Order: sequence, then structure tokens, then C-alpha cells
Amino acid sequence: MQRSLLSILLIAALVCSVISCSNADKGGLAIPNDASFVVHINASSINSKVSWQEIQQTEWFKELYSQENDSLTRKLLDDPAHTGVDLKADMAFFIKKQGRGGYSAFQGSVADAAAFEAFNKKVHKGATLSKEGDIKIMKLSGGKGIMSWNNKRFIYVADAPGASIADGFSGRGSYSGPYSFPIDSLQHFGVQLFDLPQKSSLMNDDRFKAMLKEQGDIHFWANTSRYADMMGGALSMLKSLSVLFEGNVSATTIHFENGKISLKTKSYYNEEIRKLMDKYPPAQISDDIINRIPSQNVAAVFAMKYPPAGIKDIMKLLGVDGLVNGFLGENGYSMDEFIKANKGDMLFAITDFSFGQREVTIPNPEGDPFTMKTNTPDAKFLFATSVNDKAAFEKMISIIKEKVPEGALDMLKAGYQLNDNWFAAGNSPEQLNAFMAGGNNKHAFTSRISGKAFGAYIDVQKILQASKTAVSDSSSMAAMNASLNMWQDIVFTGGEQKQNFMAGEAEINLVDKSTNSLKQLNSYIDVISAIARKKGHSYDAQTKLNVPMSTWASY
Repeated sequence: MQRSLLSILLIAALVCSVISCSNADKGGLAIPNDASFVVHINASSINSKVSWQEIQQTEWFKELYSQENDSLTRKLLDDPAHTGVDLKADMAFFIKKQGRGGYSAFQGSVADAAAFEAFNKKVHKGATLSKEGDIKIMKLSGGKGIMSWNNKRFIYVADAPGASIADGFSGRGSYSGPYSFPIDSLQHFGVQLFDLPQKSSLMNDDRFKAMLKEQGDIHFWANTSRYADMMGGALSMLKSLSVLFEGNVSATTIHFENGKISLKTKSYYNEEIRKLMDKYPPAQISDDIINRIPSQNVAAVFAMKYPPAGIKDIMKLLGVDGLVNGFLGENGYSMDEFIKANKGDMLFAITDFSFGQREVTIPNPEGDPFTMKTNTPDAKFLFATSVNDKAAFEKMISIIKEKVPEGALDMLKAGYQLNDNWFAAGNSPEQLNAFMAGGNNKHAFTSRISGKAFGAYIDVQKILQASKTAVSDSSSMAAMNASLNMWQDIVFTGGEQKQNFMAGEAEINLVDKSTNSLKQLNSYIDVISAIARKKGHSYDAQTKLNVPMSTWASY
């Protein structure tokens, strides 16, 4: 039986995530403190939301099981514990740059070492097996990975040459390709991880430990400093950009709750960026700007409040202020004028979304415009930004207009208006007039995105309902109805400064508020996959009907 160990372990990871039932010993994870990217799975939390037995009841699983003839795979699908993996312990995956190359590792705990060894021997018949102390090593075919384990833990190590992109460049700028580690090096890494010193462990990082304490099901850790290392010489000409990477990390938690999927992110920055944040603390989006949106049929909104003066300091920090001022100077403008022109409120809204057949006119520079009928989406869009100095803003607009190709605004059917307080552009004159006149439409979603430096709202229901008119066949309609019964809206907020990090949040809200979102996802995927299988079978049958009779026997 030819199956990659990676795919088997990914199945095991899913299984571990959905059937474990006790708290995990996170301290047993071996993750280097310079890992670029880490995924941690909180198995015990996920288990409380959807069980392996529930997955076994789905139609896609039943079909997969019925088509599987291999006894080992059937045994695994019946009870994944036959792998010998401890299904009560958490698992982790990470990618790390190492010298000229890189490697990835997937790890977990072993419940039955004998069963684990027997399972892997059967999966990888003929693989080389050796031992270093109490650690057993299996070299996988192809030389791209190894499996190492003892009575308590297993670690799968694979070559990841993409983790060090820049090292493929020579001093003359030629590219020789990424470096790949030989199998013996991968074995060395795998054995080393079993005795990872505490000082070299990411478990010793307070920020990482704080992330693992966050209530959630999956944790993501991204070290942007290591991303910069991966690029290496590719950023040698942009050394000033290192401030955007060095010392910065992000920690994200995904939590499957009743009726929604929530994400919480903490972004930690280096000292130079923190100084800027202290000098220009995050401002807050006001209710007023959101409620100025004239339409009650809002599909999506993106809003932010930024300090214009902070842009100048960011340019200085990056070392590109001279370049930017030179470019603006060539066009008769300056960064100081931009700061003077803008107050810092910004809004983009998509409203009155619809989907149907309409005439579209395409300009033709060499003759009459071409008009055609097409089934396309349509919407009104509105962009607005607050004005601090009308004269300085007007000067900026005139320069931009000179750079915009002639007829571009006509093609977009867009116009704009400017007064002492606002600049607004859009494709609906009525909306522009209403926005500039002011007003308070008291949108229901306003409080969900205001009060932060950045906010976004997407009404998935409105978009799906509008798109429903474009659906014709029964399969697509069934999928559309399933989606309408599943998805409600999406909310993003960010820019809130707390202690030593910047906080961000997101919610994917579902229609059913009483059922856990992971359980709902399991059911939704089952419905969509059943529709896809039915449509695929229908396509296959139609293909058979259209082939010559002489080839019918081949089916």
C-alpha cells in the first residue's frame, strides 16, 4: 500500500482534534523559539463540539468508507486509535529556517508504541528503521522525510526548502534554486527535537504561552522576523523595511462558538514601531461617519480612522521620506500638504447589490461603443474621506485628475463632490448628494465596527439573496439554499492598543445561533459535498450519453 505518512498524520491530526477528551500537556511540545510559523491544535476543546462518531454519520464519510478496500485504512476509519497515536493529547506543526534550507515538523503523543510502529511499518513497507538511544527512526522513501518516536512522542520531519528562499541566490544575482537537506540531516533534526533545551523552546516565550492560554480550538503563531530571514538577501536593497519585520510576531486564536467562528489576534511590535504607536495612539471610528451612508441596503463597509501626521513619521522610519517627497515634488505637491488636506476619517461602502441581466456598454476608441447583454452583478459604491483643508485637498485632486486616463471615470460611471468637511466619490449621484448633506441612518451594524481604528462589515445574507436570482440549475440552487441557511455576516475590527500588543478581532456569524459552529460546518460540508457528488454523477452520465456507441463498453 503506497500512502504518504504525511497524509496519514494529517488524518490523525483531524482525528485527534475531534475525539480526544482530556486536557493536553502543552509543555511536551518541542517547538524551537525561532520557528517561522506554528499551528497548535487544542484537541480536547474541539472534541466537545463535534465527535468522530458524528463525522462517521456524514454521507461523504460513508461513501469514502464504502469505496475503501484496504483493510488498514478501514481499520483507521473505524477507530483511529489503531494508529497508536495518543488521541487525548494536542498536536503541533511548525516550519523553521535552518542554515541554507529549512524543515517542517508535525508532532504529537504516542499511546501505544508497539501499535504505532506496526502501523507505520505497514504504511511504509521496506522503509529503513534504525535507533538512537530510546528513539526509533524510520527513513521514508524518496529521502524527503523521516519519522522519529519513542514511547511517549512522535515527530515527523520533512524537508522544507522554501523556508529559505533567498539562499538560492548567488552573489551575482543568479538563482540556483532552494537548498534541500539530505535525509541524514532531517534525522538529526528529528532526534534533536526530543532534547530541545528550554532556553531554545518557544514554550519559554511569554507571548506564546499567553496565546495557548487563550480559550480557543486552534492557535496560529507567525514570527515576521523569521519571514525576513527567509527572504534574506532578497531584501538587501530594502534594508529600511526590516523595521516592519524585526521583533514583530502575531498570535491568533480561532474559537468555534455557538452560532459563530471567532478570531482574536495579538500583534506584538518592536520598540521603534511601539514608539510611533505611543506618539500616534489609535483613533476611533465615529458612529457619525458610518450612519452617513445613505442606503439601508448595505452589503459591505470598510472604515478606518488614522492620524495623517503619522504617515510622515512612518516614511522617515522606513527611510523613504526623501523618495516620496521627491515624487510628490515632481508633481507640485508635498507630504506636508497631504497632512494638511486630510483629517483621517476614511470610508468605503458597497450598497444596493443586485444580480441580473443588464446592458453593458464598452467604449470603443476607434468607433461606436459596443453594447451587450450580460448576467452580471451590480452595486452602488461610495468612497469618502474627511477634509481638514479644502484648498490643499482640491490641489491634490487636480493633480490626481491629470494622472487618471481620459474617460476612466466615465467608464466607471463615477463622480465626486468636495466641501469643507468631506470628499466623496461614487457611481450614484443621489448617494453622493445624500452623503454630503449629512444625516443619521442609524444602521444596525454601526456599533459593531465603530469605536476602533479599523472596522469592516460584510452582510453575507444580502449578497447571497441578491445572487440567488442568477442561479438556474437545481444543484446550484440547493447549494445556494444551504449557504443561505448557514452564513449570516462577517465583522472585523482592529487597531486597539493594549499593554504591549495591538488587538484585532473577527467574527463569522451563522444563521443558527444555538448550535456550535464546528458542528454546523460538519453538516454544511456534508450537504455541499453531496450536491457536488450528485452533480458530478449527473455530468458523468451525460458524458456517457453523448459518446459514440462503439465506446460505450469502456464505461
